[in-house]
Amino acid sequence: MLLGQLVRKARIERKMSTLNVAERAGISRGLLRRIEAGDPRSTIGAVFEVAAIVGVRLFDVEQATIRRLNAIANS
Repeated sequence: MLLGQLVRKARIERKMSTLNVAERAGISRGLLRRIEAGDPRSTIGAVFEVAAIVGVRLFDVEQATIRRLNAIANS
């Protein structure tokens, strides 16, 4: 769930529409909404692709990402 929230926040910060991100990722808008909602049935490949498109770094965690995760967890 936390990753989905991070993806949604990054998409909105970058002023990217759900349609734009879904098209770039080759997925439906419905699947993108499920990813952002944290649906555990979303395929990991689709989640990783969307995360990359919106700029969420998954494996090389920077301080900015850690701060963003902490802010989401504390809200």
